[in-house]
Amino acid sequence: MSLWAITHVMTVRLYQRDPYLFEFESRVEEKDGDWIRLDGTAFYPGGGGQARDKGRIHGLDVSDVEERDGHIWHLVPGNKFVVGGMLWCSVDWESRYDVMRGHTAEHMLFGALQRIEPLLTLMKIDIAKELKRLTLTGPLTWDIVEEAERNVNSAISDNLEVQRFEMDREEAEESGVRAKLERIHGDTVDVVEIGDFDSAACGGIHVMETGEIGALLVERMTSAGNGSYHLDFLIGDEAVSKALQLSHMTIRTADHLGCAVDNVLRTVSNKKKDLEEASKALRSLSRHVLSDIDPVESNGIKVHAAIVPGIARKELIERADEIRNEGGIAVLISITDRADFVITASETTGLDCRVIVESCIKPVGGSGGGRRDFVQGGFPDVSRADSVLACILDALR
Repeated sequence: MSLWAITHVMTVRLYQRDPYLFEFESRVEEKDGDWIRLDGTAFYPGGGGQARDKGRIHGLDVSDVEERDGHIWHLVPGNKFVVGGMLWCSVDWESRYDVMRGHTAEHMLFGALQRIEPLLTLMKIDIAKELKRLTLTGPLTWDIVEEAERNVNSAISDNLEVQRFEMDREEAEESGVRAKLERIHGDTVDVVEIGDFDSAACGGIHVMETGEIGALLVERMTSAGNGSYHLDFLIGDEAVSKALQLSHMTIRTADHLGCAVDNVLRTVSNKKKDLEEASKALRSLSRHVLSDIDPVESNGIKVHAAIVPGIARKELIERADEIRNEGGIAVLISITDRADFVITASETTGLDCRVIVESCIKPVGGSGGGRRDFVQGGFPDVSRADSVLACILDALR
């Protein structure tokens, strides 16, 4: 065989033959700086959202693994390896096994979700030791997620066999294997079949039995924008530990609310509704209080000045803007555990509100800022509110 033929033989992918292989010996076939190509490797280069393997080659860290034209290359910074040399290699088994389990769980979770809601589309996968996430587009609710989660955990308990095999492209399309065939080149498709639970095209690495996953828990669903969702999940001991933590939190919440555990959601929903109604009432009352402030005239300008209890700054700003637009000056101070203030002035008054902050707010340890016609801020000592207001009114006079 010619030298050209030897250097262009595809790398033997040991991780496909045996995903549980994590120690092996291999020959250096080619070098490119700190990059080396071996005749065979168990290092998975990553793909389809599944993270690449980590590990060491001849005692040195492998900082990257990538595929180039059918070959697998390994970045080993500072190596002195020579072409033809035999090297002992080891994949980080803890990371590899976690990703294998997470990847198999991802197949099961999406398959279960799509059976419940066929309109769901898988946009992106992130499977690594640090994060396991599906990004989905389509209608998704917690009811759907919980049903899918129950189905997956039932299949995990059944310890279904996980098989990987090649299938003719046309056969895969006809048999309903979940696949994005437009992204697959060639006449055959790598298929991963999980008992009678799921069947999907995939070139990644997986466990042999679903029981190895241990458990699955969806811990978070967040918006990814444009009708898409991030679905983060945990597996194994982490899933069990998180489930126990959330269970205890729910029990304590029920105790705090004075309701049965099964009624926590309903009770929280009712209290949220009560709070929203109370907020509406408080907003209405705040507007009424602020509207009833009688203005005083200073140099022919109406000044609306008052100290009010516990009114949100947003309400102060809205009323102060109205007063400014009417041609007047607003000096509104709200007292809670601190004092918040808003000062506005119509341009016709000639007042620079920033000067008020310098002369009356900062001397009492307060701060604030804004524009010539609008400033806001606060000061910590509420007992100084009366003297601050008096200072501002004196400045206006």
